[in-house]
Amino acid sequence: MKGSKLYLMLAVLYSLYFLVYIHRTVTGVLKPELTQIAESNSFDVALLSSALASAYFYAYSAMQLPAGVLADALGVRRYVAISAGVMTAGALLFATANPYPMLAGRLLIGAGAAAVYVSIQRIIGVYAPRDKGGLLTGLALAVGNLGALFATLPARMLLDSLGFPAFFAALTVASGALSLVPLRTIGDEGLSSRGFLEGLKQTISQLKVVAASYHSIAVALAYTGTYSAVLAFQSYWAYEYMQRGFGLSKGEAAQALLLLALAFLATVPIVGYVSDSVLKKRKPILVASCFLHSAAWLAAVLLPATGSVPLLQLYMLMLGGIAATHIVISPMAREAYPSEFSGTTFAFVNMVGFLTVAVYQSLGAILNDPQPVLIVFSVASLISGILSIRAKETL
Repeated sequence: MKGSKLYLMLAVLYSLYFLVYIHRTVTGVLKPELTQIAESNSFDVALLSSALASAYFYAYSAMQLPAGVLADALGVRRYVAISAGVMTAGALLFATANPYPMLAGRLLIGAGAAAVYVSIQRIIGVYAPRDKGGLLTGLALAVGNLGALFATLPARMLLDSLGFPAFFAALTVASGALSLVPLRTIGDEGLSSRGFLEGLKQTISQLKVVAASYHSIAVALAYTGTYSAVLAFQSYWAYEYMQRGFGLSKGEAAQALLLLALAFLATVPIVGYVSDSVLKKRKPILVASCFLHSAAWLAAVLLPATGSVPLLQLYMLMLGGIAATHIVISPMAREAYPSEFSGTTFAFVNMVGFLTVAVYQSLGAILNDPQPVLIVFSVASLISGILSIRAKETL
């Protein structure tokens, strides 16, 4: 495939991934609005906040295996267009500011969003040179984290000026417009060129191989100890952590989260390039990533004792940089298998990672204190680091 066509397909998918990340992490700054909605509808605030934050991730993780199979079997062009439409319907329901439609909306958003990153991995795996996989994945995550960046202080300012319904109505319009673009710009038809049922049979057979592989299980568990924890922190626990431990206001907490997103954005393409072209390896970065995350979460447990906001800001920059090292998980998940099954092989790992995010967020329904959760993060990172030592080198 010509480079220009590849980059056009990726540009469309990256644009959708920007919106996916906004929906994924914006709940981290919605605490005031969710509190008001819960109280006006006689809901428990912690229960509603936890349910709405985690609903996206439960739906997203539940759709990962179907997403991988459909991306490979049906093709990215059709599957992404349909899924973007589902995400649009979910955003519209969430804009109602009514708890039950909001919950349904978050589930639809998560189910629709599940297609995008899996499809990015399929396009990279099938159409891009192997030695560009880390860099192109890094660029995808960088664009996604522009969405995470937008979902901090800029989103907080827009929510204050526009109001909750108008903010989410704007996201609805944006995703609705983008849902039409893949049909004209993405040429991938997947294995459906051999017949959809035959393609489906082949992808399901490959999925069985992946699910029984120590390599895929180890890489999936590495996800739970690294970026799963970061996402749960960004989208749920960070606000509580900074308010309790440092007395930050909603605006100050959003600013601190902005630093995390900026550091990730700046670092993740560099890590991808280093893996592809300098080290020409994935595994050393994966193992280091797990142990670095473990140390970072332990530092987060100890940090409130200082009461220092400048130290907190420095920590958020450090955490964003460390989070970027998880980038090698995506290529490692698919590079161990035939490229035509890139969506399916990656989806298994992504399912485990995002199911873990949902579980981490659901702890908010029973725990008000983020400190025990941070300890869980640290232990999970440590265990996954030990297990990842026996994973395969895939580059």
